[in-house]
Amino acid sequence: MKKFFIQDLKRSIINPGFFVGIVFVLVILLPAAVLDTPLDGSRSYLYGFGNVFHASGFSPFAAVFPVLAYASVFCEEHNSGYLRMILHRTGFAGFMKVRAVTVGFSGGMMIAVPIAVICLIVYIGGVPGIPTDSDEGLLAGTKIIEAIIKYGDWYVVGGKVVLGFLFGVLWALVGFAFAVWIPNRYVSLLAPFILYDALWLFIGYRSFNPIFLLAGDDVGRGNYPLAVLIDLLYIAAALFAVHVGIRQERRC
Repeated sequence: MKKFFIQDLKRSIINPGFFVGIVFVLVILLPAAVLDTPLDGSRSYLYGFGNVFHASGFSPFAAVFPVLAYASVFCEEHNSGYLRMILHRTGFAGFMKVRAVTVGFSGGMMIAVPIAVICLIVYIGGVPGIPTDSDEGLLAGTKIIEAIIKYGDWYVVGGKVVLGFLFGVLWALVGFAFAVWIPNRYVSLLAPFILYDALWLFIGYRSFNPIFLLAGDDVGRGNYPLAVLIDLLYIAAALFAVHVGIRQERRC
């Protein structure tokens, strides 16, 4: 089982989809970080984060990317008959644990790595701490400012990376769930994005709207722990859908 896990983990991140996804996320976010944001120490890093996460246009399409790496590999395994051999060797529980981890990890890293790079660029080029001068009053009254005062800037910088990772995990697992129930590569790649936008429109301006979970700034006025909790609940729901789908597959 350990050998299968290591092999599957390598496959989940050493593939064209994973690197293409990272490049595309960087291409979308970089202009907001280096062109729309002054990096000469004249503006608060929070101003730059606002450009990256709210003005770059990335959030409405963010669910497209986590599924590119590994979520749809189940379709190929199912249609080739390879899946039955894997299930016979690993068992249902073993396969479920390994594949959920590897799919989630690939999707999480695809979003977290570019976000970490962008956040570091903006933070280094911006003014740390509570916004002052021309940025005074930025995000005033939010839990973000309260947390910076109490914990420091790592709350925002680290929080963005953690939320990006969990966002990627969630939508990679959603793609995996679609692949399990409808073993078609195109469905597993497109359905999560359609669901993401449908939920965005249906739920509206509420903290548990999936589109707000990437940045976390609109979840309880910047309550990142609450955003993490909501992410984990959605991830649990996606894992349940995968669990039931693979059990159905084993019985067929």
